[in-house]
Amino acid sequence: MGRRMADPATLHHGPITVQVQDGGLRNLTCNGIEVLRALTYPVRNRDWGTCLTRTTGQDITPTTYTRHFTDPDGSFSGTFRARLTSPNDLVADVTFTFHRATEINRAGFTLLHPIKGVAGQPLTIHHPDGSTTVTTFPALISPAQPARSIAGLTHSVNGTTVEIALQGDVFEMEDQRNWSDASFKTYCRPLSLPYPYAVAKDAVIRQSLTLNLAETSKPTSATRRPSTATARLPQVLLAHEHGLTSVAGLAQGHGLPILFRLTAETPTTDILAAARVPTLALEIIFDDLPDLSHQIARAGAVGMIPIRVTALPRPFLKSYQPDAIWPTGAQPADALPLLRAAFPKALVGGGSLTNFTELNRHRPNPAQVDFVTFGNTAIVHAADDVSVRQTLEALPEIFTSAQAIAAGKPLHLGLFSIGMRSNPYGDATAPNPDGLRLPMAMADPRQPTPFAAAYAVAILAHAARAGVKSLALAMTDGPLGPDGPLVAILRVAHLLGGAEVSITEDAGRFTLSSHRGGLAANCTPDPAPPPHPGLPALAPDCATAWTM
Repeated sequence: MGRRMADPATLHHGPITVQVQDGGLRNLTCNGIEVLRALTYPVRNRDWGTCLTRTTGQDITPTTYTRHFTDPDGSFSGTFRARLTSPNDLVADVTFTFHRATEINRAGFTLLHPIKGVAGQPLTIHHPDGSTTVTTFPALISPAQPARSIAGLTHSVNGTTVEIALQGDVFEMEDQRNWSDASFKTYCRPLSLPYPYAVAKDAVIRQSLTLNLAETSKPTSATRRPSTATARLPQVLLAHEHGLTSVAGLAQGHGLPILFRLTAETPTTDILAAARVPTLALEIIFDDLPDLSHQIARAGAVGMIPIRVTALPRPFLKSYQPDAIWPTGAQPADALPLLRAAFPKALVGGGSLTNFTELNRHRPNPAQVDFVTFGNTAIVHAADDVSVRQTLEALPEIFTSAQAIAAGKPLHLGLFSIGMRSNPYGDATAPNPDGLRLPMAMADPRQPTPFAAAYAVAILAHAARAGVKSLALAMTDGPLGPDGPLVAILRVAHLLGGAEVSITEDAGRFTLSSHRGGLAANCTPDPAPPPHPGLPALAPDCATAWTM
């Protein structure tokens, strides 16, 4: 008889171990090698928000896990079962029953494959018609799905062959590094099908999965050693956008340069305050070229002199699949001549004012721009602490792929934050009145805590090592503002901007130091040693800063 117990727990059978967490499976390993990062079964609403569920009952034994669940509104309920049936096999199934008619974008299994030992490696895709395709996991981040029409997959991770069979829907894969997730994701249903789609009252969705592991060669050592590099620290800015931040926050600015977003909705008071900022970078969102000319004139009328400027047509704030119908009308490149004429002393850039995803899918011509830009949020797909920490694994790969797109032009980046500034994939960010760790939410409970400060230091370390020239690590105020410990981090980061620093990374712990001062972060759930003589040990998910 199984034990009824709360998460987390670990299932194990021979060389296989897998953690039970948040109602799903995480970190499936074979002889200590991670072969599957996660197995979950989300329901995504029409805005791609993840529907929350609560557990109504669960049962765990050393080799099995069963969970019964429902959503808080009673719209659907279901059961998830996972069993380690042998030292080499995992079998899982999920059933959803919808108690009222609704519209959703997705319901069913989501598999996360790790990127370490996987990116760039061979992959065999098994299709529903029985045919196969031999390909590879992409090395650089793929803008489109690297695998489609999936009924099964075969690949290897560090000496272990992984065979996966899926039933109940047609699956496809996306490269989640686009959103800074450290994984490739296999999911249903294909994005080529219409969404949202209607689900009738009393509809039942059933899916099953089998996973077989075979050790084909001795794994290479997974021992990680601290790495040290020397690099120049990027310029750190604060972002401002009317409706998300206040003119009072803009005026205060904490002494940092400002990345100012100008739109038709921006009031004159904000433009006047921005014009008084000593160091200003400008982003313009416009509806058509006459509107862009009008916004440029508003900036010029108050004497705004930006050091960098980017402009993007409003439709390009939304995300489109590479093979989708893209917006007509004004294109991003159409803005470049107007920007150069209006701001002859400014660098003129191109790219995305949302995430790397949108840059990857609509790339500027490097010959036409002086720099390339994009932003990032850590919680597009998952918002638990482990998943947010894991996004740090994907940032170096994002920067490498962005450098390939930029073809030698510098990276001057937008806002990098935990919370989501805007939602390119739906109508709005997810409301979060209860302060949950919620995907696609703007208001994240970690923002005023040491966690956000540690996360910002880690971003800065990766950005510096990649040669990034500038980026914003918070907004001037509001839900994404620099509250709590993040304020001190940003002030020291600003002080050290442009300085050569020594950067050490050791399994989630980061130290950036120079003769002028330094920053350190512990992005792990365990305490860390003192990062600098005379400083105390670092608590989990904590950061510190010092000056000489």
